[in-house]
Amino acid sequence: MAAPIYMLNLFYTDKQEMSWSPTPSSHNSSTMRFWLASRLGAANTRFEEAIMEYSTAYFLVDLVHYLLFVPNQPLFVLHHVFTSSYMLSCRFYTGHGAFSTIVLFVVGESTSFLQNVWTISLLTHSAKLFNLLHVPFLIIFSIFRGVLTPWATWQFCLYFLFSREASAVVPFPLALYCMWSVFMGISGSLYWVSTHWAKLMSKKKSEIMRASASKTQLQTNIPKKHA
Repeated sequence: MAAPIYMLNLFYTDKQEMSWSPTPSSHNSSTMRFWLASRLGAANTRFEEAIMEYSTAYFLVDLVHYLLFVPNQPLFVLHHVFTSSYMLSCRFYTGHGAFSTIVLFVVGESTSFLQNVWTISLLTHSAKLFNLLHVPFLIIFSIFRGVLTPWATWQFCLYFLFSREASAVVPFPLALYCMWSVFMGISGSLYWVSTHWAKLMSKKKSEIMRASASKTQLQTNIPKKHA
């Protein structure tokens, strides 16, 4: 709940700072870039720090659950380790970067509820629920983790790695490590979802081939009518 509340507060608070122009799109674009840079370089607020503390605790508890109950998911374990280290560095070392961590957290965790239900259906062997959720979950997961998250990460890379303003608040080696951590998390998510898409496509292909073979066998067994 903290992340949605933060986003609402963010856009309502900064609404007057953006001063949109109704006509020139280039001016609006530059205003947006300026606003984004100002948010990325801003010092963490106490509210943002509280969100990062809560989010990090959530990731660490979730990590323990994976290690105890689903130890055969190393990609999720590594994803949680990279994400937690990113948030911890922004919270306790630099004092900046909360906006980037919270945006990535909101985008990345938008699929959590559906993924949790999907995972429970898989672990409990609830075939009906699993089959109902499988394709919609893969589609939504692919959109959020394969499109929105990489786009947001690219915007953050442009600021943290290629701007002088960022180097004044976040040391370049740390910024490079943070962006690398995010990249590794995205890569793990994409690899994970791609393996599930491959399994789904292979299953569908096998079903089509079996159906075609059964149809051929049925037609072969039908006795031919003689004139």
